[in-house]
Amino acid sequence: MKPLIALVGRPNVGKSTLFNRILRQKSAIVDPAPGVTRDRHICPGEWQGKQFLLMDTGGYAPENDSLSVAMLEQTMRAIEDADAIIFIVDARSGLTYLDLDITKILQKNYSNKKTFFAVNKVDNPQVALEAAALVRSSFTDPWFISARDGAGVADMLDEVLNSLPCPEGEEVETDHSIKLAVLGRPNVGKSSLVNVLLGVERQIVSDIPGTTRDAIDSVLKRNGTEYTLIDTAGLRKRTKIDPGIEFYSSVRTERAIERCDVALVMLDARVGLESQDMKIIHMAIERKKGVLLLVNKWDLVEKDSKTSKAFTDNLQQQLGNISYIPVIFTSALTKKNCYRAIDAAAEIALNRRQKISTSNLNRFLQEALSMRHPSTKSGKELKIKYMTQIESSHPVFAFFCNDPELLESNFRRFLEKRLRESFDFAGMPITMRFLRK
Repeated sequence: MKPLIALVGRPNVGKSTLFNRILRQKSAIVDPAPGVTRDRHICPGEWQGKQFLLMDTGGYAPENDSLSVAMLEQTMRAIEDADAIIFIVDARSGLTYLDLDITKILQKNYSNKKTFFAVNKVDNPQVALEAAALVRSSFTDPWFISARDGAGVADMLDEVLNSLPCPEGEEVETDHSIKLAVLGRPNVGKSSLVNVLLGVERQIVSDIPGTTRDAIDSVLKRNGTEYTLIDTAGLRKRTKIDPGIEFYSSVRTERAIERCDVALVMLDARVGLESQDMKIIHMAIERKKGVLLLVNKWDLVEKDSKTSKAFTDNLQQQLGNISYIPVIFTSALTKKNCYRAIDAAAEIALNRRQKISTSNLNRFLQEALSMRHPSTKSGKELKIKYMTQIESSHPVFAFFCNDPELLESNFRRFLEKRLRESFDFAGMPITMRFLRK
């Protein structure tokens, strides 16, 4: 198992900047505003052939408001989970009472943890001299670093990894998990769903819209299958996205769609399908990802035996030509159908990887052509000779014909409908290419 390294400290000392520096990518949002990172944010890293997991945290800020309390709880859990801790302070502002509070917590309750004291923002000789005064405050062997410029980071990381058990010649792990992106508008219950599935308060849950800002990965194992759950910030309309933090959060959400196999698009049952939900769905379809609609907060809707069918029929009418997307009614509060949603997503992931033999496809083609002959406006006959599936990460089918220009859109829709009826492609967009033969 990869060792877990946690970055802890009060807000705005440079934890996310160091996180990005070590991973050599812009994985965490960095902004001058304190408290930008709220959840624990975990990503795999590699340094000098050694693999590890790096965890960014929301920062130690014991205020009385509910969000600060939740951030504090997440920080404490991060410390408990970690194999090593990098405790970061700001050289420019010096030690604060919050830094000293963290020190007492680490020394009193986590003395068994390997802890490394990093004095950050040491980016010129004068600051280095001032930072040396921090050593007198009961800290030993401090690392003077600049997360922004990278100074001192490599040497510190060498020391951290050398202190942890890491088998020589460790092979690179191949991730075969099914990746599920949990998407939707702000405050539809994305983090609540992830917490239910994981069985712990993995994400901060709040009734304040926009609580989650980064896209965050968690691992779930169910019935022998491993899933990577990517919780994301809610997507607002572009006109409502403020510059800075919210813009980068939306970028993280789009990247989450790029990484996933199946997009779990959550709706608020009290609101239904809105234009922004459709934009999220189309974003996933354009990237050839599987899609599953989760109508959350179903427990808050007054209903009878016909309510779910009427709701589904209305959704399918709104979806139009993408009504192949399955719909599941959930409640993260009561845990209704949450695991059923995971099982349905697994089926969609299998549909995405489904390979159909050429013989079965051509048998299907002959049956389809016997039901309906392709008509053309020009009167010239379109002859489709055979079809096959092209190797791809999603279902792609090639139809070889005498003249692709003769193909009418209504016949294309007929073939796709028949394909979906003959083979299980629920939740998956399929690509049909008509090539000259």
